[in-house]
Amino acid sequence: MRGEDKELGMSRPIQRRDFLQGVAVATAGSASLMGVSAMAVPIGQKAANIGDPVSAKTYPPMRTGMRGQHPGSYEGAHAMRDGKVFPTGEDTGETYDLVVVGGGLSGLAAAWYFRQRFGNEAKILVIDNMDDFGGHAKRNEFEYGGKQLIANGGSSYLVAPPQWTHESLDLVRKLGIHKGDPSDRVDGQLYRSMGLEGATLFRKELYGADKLVRGGTPLTFDSAWLAQTPFPSRIKADLDRFVNGKEDYLPGMTPDQKVSALRSMSYRDYMLKAARVHPDVVSLMEGIWCLGADMGSAWFAFFRMRPGFNGIGLERPALSPEGAEHRAEDYTLPAGNSDLARLIVRDLIPDALPPGTFAEIETKRTDYSTLDRSGQKVRVRLNSIVTQVKHLSAHRRLFDPDNSECEVTYLNDGKLSAVKGKNVVMACMNNVVPYILPELPEEQKAALHQAVRAVNQMTNVLFRNWESFAKLKLSNVSFPNTFYGRMGIAQQRYLGEMVPPRDPSEPMVVGFNTGSNSGILSNAAMVSELCGGNPPEPGTYVDDQFRMVRAGLIATPFETFERAVRTQAAAALAGSDFDPARDIVAITVNRWGHGFATGRDTLFEPDRDEKVSPIEIAKQPFGRITIANSDAGGVSTAGTAIDEAFRAVRQLEQRQLGFYERI
Repeated sequence: MRGEDKELGMSRPIQRRDFLQGVAVATAGSASLMGVSAMAVPIGQKAANIGDPVSAKTYPPMRTGMRGQHPGSYEGAHAMRDGKVFPTGEDTGETYDLVVVGGGLSGLAAAWYFRQRFGNEAKILVIDNMDDFGGHAKRNEFEYGGKQLIANGGSSYLVAPPQWTHESLDLVRKLGIHKGDPSDRVDGQLYRSMGLEGATLFRKELYGADKLVRGGTPLTFDSAWLAQTPFPSRIKADLDRFVNGKEDYLPGMTPDQKVSALRSMSYRDYMLKAARVHPDVVSLMEGIWCLGADMGSAWFAFFRMRPGFNGIGLERPALSPEGAEHRAEDYTLPAGNSDLARLIVRDLIPDALPPGTFAEIETKRTDYSTLDRSGQKVRVRLNSIVTQVKHLSAHRRLFDPDNSECEVTYLNDGKLSAVKGKNVVMACMNNVVPYILPELPEEQKAALHQAVRAVNQMTNVLFRNWESFAKLKLSNVSFPNTFYGRMGIAQQRYLGEMVPPRDPSEPMVVGFNTGSNSGILSNAAMVSELCGGNPPEPGTYVDDQFRMVRAGLIATPFETFERAVRTQAAAALAGSDFDPARDIVAITVNRWGHGFATGRDTLFEPDRDEKVSPIEIAKQPFGRITIANSDAGGVSTAGTAIDEAFRAVRQLEQRQLGFYERI
């Protein structure tokens, strides 16, 4: 082992354990600022409700190491992609009114809507490939020093619920989620009272020496911050002009011409060709949302309020997710949208969580032993990769009385088993459906394959305490052109019995993110590392970039992430007594190779708006089988996933009222 690795603590045993289909595999050695919210509450009667101590063996949110799409959750699907055909499984003798393939938000919502429509006696089975429910809505938990800490590991927040459909809002309201709970607050004063602030660390590998500059980032800064940076004078001038200047980079054009021009060029080309900034400025802008700067149009960058448009003379679209009005409507739960998933599960299986309001149960733990018990009406079966869905009748017309059952085969712990379902909702990712359901029409399979998702990750790290942050008066640190673009301590969020770690001597979850954006492709340094130093060429088709980086993400070992966490934390906290070998207690890397549904990118297919959307073709019902997921709406939000679940359940209803579309 290298001396540097030894100093970093790469050989130290930490809370890290990989799980293969729910079975722990011991491994030697071993929250994002946008959506991570880690809290500490005393362990005991207020925190644990299913017995103490709680362990990762029986409680998936406590599993650390490589999580998200974890080892054991995707290998069967990749085998099908590579041509493997699984035989029909052994019949378990189980028959359900509904089988849901996929236990993410859309799958759980489909089970909820089906029961609402057909009554509490409906027998429902939800099957999921992961060892936890919720899909990308993932809860991370840590225990240390008598504290329970909760963090979000995936889908972060409810995007503008007031704009949701009646059906989606009905689900959320009946679960009891609402703003205004008297215990729900964020203390924004504590860190300010301690003098904590943000800073940017320029790494020695890129700038000759580690240099910490307080009070700004390359995206938001003043002249005092810029003067302290190690940038050459040309970079300083171009960066200031692009971020803070008010120059019109499309002079002489009408507003309509400007919109057309912005739609036809990438954000990267806008920077290089219209604004004529130095190429080094491009990587400092971090792309757009989950896209690299070459993957989205300049109009999309304008819509998402990226820098460079102060003098363009166009009014920002009102519905930008970064807009103040839009953000005021958003609502974030402490563990992200996994808290919504937990409440749906409790509504379906009441003793999975204790009674109480959504706030009162925040610190309570799901009893996973209740999810798949024989005899109960709703069951959730984890660690089960569905390999085949088929109608048992040769007739596949939606309301044919002879077409009353489907067979669903799944792989669990190396064994193929099969159950029957009178109805099936495919709530997995669109691009998996054609392999599971090969009888689909070819046109529909082709449309389903077009749903190529963005790549994302969220790393949550348990620190023994946050005294180093307090001593250095730091709340977060940005790292330009570095593997992790940002790290920071969690906000001071209260909800129910949850109390955040207020004293620096207490343990703290620190989020390591790609940067100010949400996806890996917006961080060129991480992309390059994951791709072995051979990132996609700028302008490569967007879906191909996702595929290339996804392959790199799956192939990259946990140790790469761990080393980056330890190295960057040690550099940022230099000058305190921080010791990465001693003070980093646990690391959870939430790896999302198939992350956000991204919709259609007109930069690469400008004529797509003139065609029938592949989304409409992909989500057509097929006999007693319907499709529900965020891919079906083309938007990666919880509201979309829930809407599509409602639509899929409605498609299963037999509405024969004596009226006909065609006579």
